[in-house]
Amino acid sequence: MARPIRAHYRLGPIPGEPHASRADAIAREQTLEVPPGAATPDIEAALLGKVVSATADLRDGAPAHIVIEYARELFDGTLTQLLNVLWGNVSLMDEVLLEDAELPAWLLGDFVGPRLGIPGVRALVGAEEGRPLVSSALKPVGLTVPELATLARTLARAGVDVIKDDHGLANQAIAPFEDRVAAVSAAVADENARSGGRTAYFPNVTAPGHEIPGRVEAARAAGCGGVVLCPGLTGLDAMHAVAWAGTGLAIMAHPSHSNTSPNARRGIAPDLLMGTLWRLAGADCVVYVNARGRFAWPVEACQAVNRRARAPLGVHPPAFPVPAGGIQAREVEHWFRLYGPDTLLLIGGSVLEADDVEAAARGVVEAAHAVSGAGTDRP
Repeated sequence: MARPIRAHYRLGPIPGEPHASRADAIAREQTLEVPPGAATPDIEAALLGKVVSATADLRDGAPAHIVIEYARELFDGTLTQLLNVLWGNVSLMDEVLLEDAELPAWLLGDFVGPRLGIPGVRALVGAEEGRPLVSSALKPVGLTVPELATLARTLARAGVDVIKDDHGLANQAIAPFEDRVAAVSAAVADENARSGGRTAYFPNVTAPGHEIPGRVEAARAAGCGGVVLCPGLTGLDAMHAVAWAGTGLAIMAHPSHSNTSPNARRGIAPDLLMGTLWRLAGADCVVYVNARGRFAWPVEACQAVNRRARAPLGVHPPAFPVPAGGIQAREVEHWFRLYGPDTLLLIGGSVLEADDVEAAARGVVEAAHAVSGAGTDRP
């Protein structure tokens, strides 16, 4: 008999609603979605979710943690149905957080996972094992195509490994997608040829579903090394389709509209969403909020995403965790040592605001090289 999937939920307190009855309600809602007696005993026995564990903090107003098993027969090999069972109607309930999911080998094999992963992204940019990587974003929205191309050339000259579109760059009239991709990719390729560098450019292909394949193909045809996609906006299956297409492009998943945070009391926990589900859907690099900056996630939450992104996951390679948001150029050595060499640090504003952008970016790159093989700090 195939091992079932186990989902771990945190139930926050709701006055007048005991944890036990809520656990049973979730198990039923996520599977049969009918009251007791509306399905045959055989169907109930085979397919009704089973609450296999429930632990409660005895303090007043404290949460409970429950584990529910879901039978293999409920799944059809798609991410759509996986999410529907783990986080379908339950997403409409208050005070429920999907904390974890135990995914057996039979399910993991259904998904593409990262096509490149950490080893492939390293090969793409010519980065030896043991060296952290550096990424920077083309921003702000409002720069023209020539201005974006000039900025990209500057960052490539500094030795930045990955230059990505800001997720706010879409297909606005001031910098249309096709014009931007052509100009920026040409500038990066020219600078690589001049310097012998291996900088890769990842344009943002987040778009309405019917437009994504065309934008991905435009990126591939222009010689880009990868693409940026916001799975919170497009849906996980859109990212999975890009990975499934086998274009050879790396995928960097960006967290816009991901509806998750370390202190959330409902939703999907950040490490599970970004480090496991995004990775299953094909993300080679997963962007999350770093522990200092304008959002400032707890460092423990950042480390949890890191662990998930790199942890064994069936046959799938590890993905690069990409801490981002408000990172200061002067602090990058600390983050490299804290998070370890298999990290792609995304640094934007503190480089772009410098009087000498190239020098600031080069300083970050040199810090990445300096910590190679030097071990890591502890949080």
